[in-house]
Amino acid sequence: MRSRLREPAVRPGPRAGSLAIAAIAASLLLLGGCGGGDDGAEIRASWPATDKRLVVLGVDGMDPELLDQYMREGRMPNLKKLAETGSYKRLGTTFPPQSPVAWSTFITGMDAGGHGIYDFVHRDPHLLGPYLSTSRPRPAETWHLGSWEIPNPFSNPEMELLRAGRAFWQDLEEHQVRATVMKVPANFPPADSRANESMAGMGTPDILGTYGTFQLYTDDPVLAQRRMSGGIVHAVDFGAGHRAEAVLDGMPDGDGEALTVPIVIARDPEREAALVRVGDHAEVLTPGEWSDWIAVDFNDSLTAPALPGMVRLYLARVRPHLVLYASPTNIDPTDPIMPISAPAAYAEEVAADVGRYYTQGMPEDTKALAAGALSDDEFLHQAELVWAERMRLLDRELERFIDGDGGVLFFYFSSIDQVSHVFWRTLDLTLRPEHAAEDGKHPEVIPELYARVDGVIGDVIERVGPGTDVIVMSDHGFSPYRYKVHLNTWLAQQGFLSLLPPDKVQPGPLGHIDWDNTQAYALGLNQVFINLAGREAHGAVPAEDYEVLVQNLARQLEGFRDPDTGAYVVTKAVRPGPTAFEERAPDLLVGYARGYRSSDESAVGQVGELLIEPNRDKWSGDHCMHPSHVPGVLLTNRKVTHEAPSLLDLAPTILSYFGVTPGPELTGTPLWAP
Repeated sequence: MRSRLREPAVRPGPRAGSLAIAAIAASLLLLGGCGGGDDGAEIRASWPATDKRLVVLGVDGMDPELLDQYMREGRMPNLKKLAETGSYKRLGTTFPPQSPVAWSTFITGMDAGGHGIYDFVHRDPHLLGPYLSTSRPRPAETWHLGSWEIPNPFSNPEMELLRAGRAFWQDLEEHQVRATVMKVPANFPPADSRANESMAGMGTPDILGTYGTFQLYTDDPVLAQRRMSGGIVHAVDFGAGHRAEAVLDGMPDGDGEALTVPIVIARDPEREAALVRVGDHAEVLTPGEWSDWIAVDFNDSLTAPALPGMVRLYLARVRPHLVLYASPTNIDPTDPIMPISAPAAYAEEVAADVGRYYTQGMPEDTKALAAGALSDDEFLHQAELVWAERMRLLDRELERFIDGDGGVLFFYFSSIDQVSHVFWRTLDLTLRPEHAAEDGKHPEVIPELYARVDGVIGDVIERVGPGTDVIVMSDHGFSPYRYKVHLNTWLAQQGFLSLLPPDKVQPGPLGHIDWDNTQAYALGLNQVFINLAGREAHGAVPAEDYEVLVQNLARQLEGFRDPDTGAYVVTKAVRPGPTAFEERAPDLLVGYARGYRSSDESAVGQVGELLIEPNRDKWSGDHCMHPSHVPGVLLTNRKVTHEAPSLLDLAPTILSYFGVTPGPELTGTPLWAP
């Protein structure tokens, strides 16, 4: 799944915040300019029924080597049966095998040159800064009335999906084939559709506009002073009593200050319990207890539109010091402040049936675990809450699919990926020898999770019956993450990158680079960019030197050895193929050797003294390496005709299954014979 690097913020678009703006917007809406749109269910009901029924289960991060082992051990009877009666093959992933790249290929049937997603982050060659690759804020159109600047209510000021190409369910909709796509990554904001349903998954931000920022409340003087990557720590003061006040930070207002919701914490003077009031909601918690979803509103004005969200609380301790965790504040599916489904009403309909659910794209809070805000056991409890919600979503969609008139159901499972990232250390105690005792307490977390997924897949196959075809797939596998590679440090040591003196450093994330004397720099987990004249803001490499430089750099990268072990650090460095996204595409993609991966620091452009260092983090498993080291899996109840299937083949397979001819931009081949 994702990489644990600090993401550039993505902020929600502005909303009208004054009575004047709200009144003008309301009056314009009454003119009928926006319209109510068609009812998706009514449109689908008018389509002809089909006897073609397909279920696709996307199990993010399921690894073929572990799957083989667990099938041998008898832990995976349902997938073993599927492999024996149908097909089981390793599934070729993308280069790089990052989740936004891989799932974009699954969705569109195109490689990065077609869909335009190359990494978790891209860089702006003009501003020389990173931005999240799959979506970004789109500036709102404004109207000027005298001295007033008013958002145009008919424009979309919120988010723009940067993934290009058509989603396979959009093509199916054109041919009146039903599709429901639940929580697929790289689909925020959701691809437009009037009838076929999709819900955004990985890539959906929280209310703060990040990929997940938790908040922690404590009167522990040591903990209150800690800086936690991925979180906000609030120091609370009970004084001589039992009551403390704090705030829950939300989205920024027009001046960049965080809107807030008040929090009051009342510690019981005798019992191990605390009453926590968030806005208008009060909750009594005991240590080890989680709240349900709590609705919050970051706008306390009676005259302006609501700014809703929702949060879950966890009380870790009451004494001697209080420790209270607040989840990232999620978009509330009962009243979404940003689009999280298409048609827009779909998310609300789901919530009406199953209750509120995580909308943040990566709900398992690996950041809180890595930062020490949650312990191993507390993280696993939180992951269990995510799992339970996902099972309710799956049950709802399965019932609708079984009772429906054919088509395709896609359902996404995040748990194996997220847990593998932070618990791979429990499979190999040599990864963190100084923490072997701690890591050895959970040897069964990953194998038991695989077995649980197997049980769910078996239940799905039984419920949909023999008349439904089934595909089980993963976007990539997994590897131990043994060594952090500071690629920008290597580029500096090899003379490709130069640094400014400390007193000359400029503002901005790459302001430490001496562009006049820099030929190449790394940004993102697998990307290297040439500082090309005419393209980069301060390009220094003439166009006539480009080809020789790229070839030389690739050759040197492939000869890069670990100075401590002598092992090759990079398996292959390659040029991306043809693309319509020249400003996004890197000049080289770096495929690291198994066990090696870019450091978080290098991924955001930093340069340090270390070249390679052992990874001792809880984030101990990864897949941002050469694709040959981390293939995915493919299992179907039909015979696959390919010897070497890849993610490129899945969209053509789904379309062809329903008689829809894939477009010429889809280069894959259907997996099944007609």
